[in-house]
Amino acid sequence: MIAKGLLCVFAISLFFACEDEMNTTGSGIVNEVNFETNVASDFSLVSYTKNYPQGVQTNGVPVGVLGVYNDAVYGKTTASFLSQMTLSRFSPEFGDNTVVDSVVLTLPYFSSLVETDTDGNSTYTIDSTFTNSGPVKLSVYRSNFFLNDLDPDSGFEDLAVYLSDDITNPSGSINESLVEGEQLQVELDAMGVPNAEELAKLEMFLPDDSEIILTTPETDDDGEPLDDGSVVETARLAPSLRVKLDTQYWQDTIIGQEGNTTLLNPNSFNDYFRGLYFKVESINDEGHLTFFNLENASINIFYSFEGSDDSGDLGGLSSDGEGNIELSMSGISLVNYENDFNATIEDAYQTVDETEGEENLYLKGGDGSIAVVDLFGPRFDLGDGEEFQSELEILRSCGIIVNEANLTFFVDQDEAAAGLGQAEPERIFIYDIDNNRTLLDGAIDSSIGALGAVDSRTNHLGRLERTDEDNLDSPGVSYRIRLTQHINNIIKNDSTNVRLAIAVSQNVLVDNTSLIAGTGDLETGQRVPVSSVISPEGTILHGNLSTDETKKLRLKIYYTLTEDIDPASPCGQLLGIE
Repeated sequence: MIAKGLLCVFAISLFFACEDEMNTTGSGIVNEVNFETNVASDFSLVSYTKNYPQGVQTNGVPVGVLGVYNDAVYGKTTASFLSQMTLSRFSPEFGDNTVVDSVVLTLPYFSSLVETDTDGNSTYTIDSTFTNSGPVKLSVYRSNFFLNDLDPDSGFEDLAVYLSDDITNPSGSINESLVEGEQLQVELDAMGVPNAEELAKLEMFLPDDSEIILTTPETDDDGEPLDDGSVVETARLAPSLRVKLDTQYWQDTIIGQEGNTTLLNPNSFNDYFRGLYFKVESINDEGHLTFFNLENASINIFYSFEGSDDSGDLGGLSSDGEGNIELSMSGISLVNYENDFNATIEDAYQTVDETEGEENLYLKGGDGSIAVVDLFGPRFDLGDGEEFQSELEILRSCGIIVNEANLTFFVDQDEAAAGLGQAEPERIFIYDIDNNRTLLDGAIDSSIGALGAVDSRTNHLGRLERTDEDNLDSPGVSYRIRLTQHINNIIKNDSTNVRLAIAVSQNVLVDNTSLIAGTGDLETGQRVPVSSVISPEGTILHGNLSTDETKKLRLKIYYTLTEDIDPASPCGQLLGIE
């Protein structure tokens, strides 16, 4: 079963290699008899869109999400972020005559090192920024809303669930005015005026892929800075949002609390300092969206002291006169999505036919939508006045060997034309939505590509095929999803024919999921992959009622006959044998 937590951890425990795409199951039998492979695709299925009118769970997502994403097809989504903060040590001792020297807020981007030259200068690329317009305004507030890890409505017995619109929706569980408490100020000069360079990092926030080089003034033998202003390099950091904050505020808020119960333990600190809210606003209706590394996101308070403090190794005493205490984002956190979808998308969400299916399927990450596929129609007309029989009953009686089964989802290039190219999701994910679990085909697909997650599990979950495979700007054509083991289980082992769901995915190696609000509790409710919840991208696919017969969603089964079948029999009709 898919893990219900939102930790970004997954281990593949079963291994499977597929050398021949038409021979994934039953190969041992097929190798013994030289049977001819056939294909059948005239099976009934229903496919439709499912969105999240009551929101989707976002507390505990494995990354921070900030920004504005303008999707040419779907519209605008604004992502803000709320997180508890955790002290690096409790009941701290800061020494005597302690003065805060600097305070640094750091939000590290996910980046890759490209090269380092002979002078030690490194070049990076940022791996998780979706820039489709320009900068956004980022405001940072000290939150006054207490985030519970347990749900008060359950008598504090169940884990708390925070939803994608809990902050900005008036009926949400979080009061927006509470999370917008005191706005944090950037570093102030001697006149109390915000440092323009630091302020610009927030007022016009746009990720920079440059290496960060830290320096300190070079000093003489007496420890005084040299008159020429020369500096000494102290560290080199990967790309991050790194902002200096007002020192006096943190002097009062943290250092000045020494000896008080506010810094005694995690519970007392969480009640005192309830978290940070990173609010995003678009500038001229433009924007970009960025993931940041929660594990290393922090506020570091650097201070000078006399005597000794407890900032030494393993919390031991130190008398070097320089200390540091960190506030990390290791507590409860959540993403708030505010959608401004186009009218055509909203109409499509409101007019879904779950009985007959739909012409188009709308897949959108974040607080968006998935598609549901129900395989095999309920009854099959035998003709000539004979009684009806289900397709599945007939198929189980045919005695065929299934070599491969797949679903091919074609991109509706007419409907999604404005969003074609790099804005299209490179991967989609399929799972059993009735039981919230990965399909067997996914569990045994151990394929790992040279490019990482974007190129892995491709035996089961095919990457987006494009009109020009070497050009990411070229339009997407289709995704092919192999369901061979799943179909074999249904036919050969009488497994339940569950409903399948399809979602966009940022990482197909992550099977963890989030609750879809309004579908049940944490144990019984329907879920969506967390890799879809953090994805901004969307696409439109042809459904089972597509007017384009060549792109209509179909289940294809490549099979081998083990005995002759009468074309006029139910098996013959269903398999299309001539």
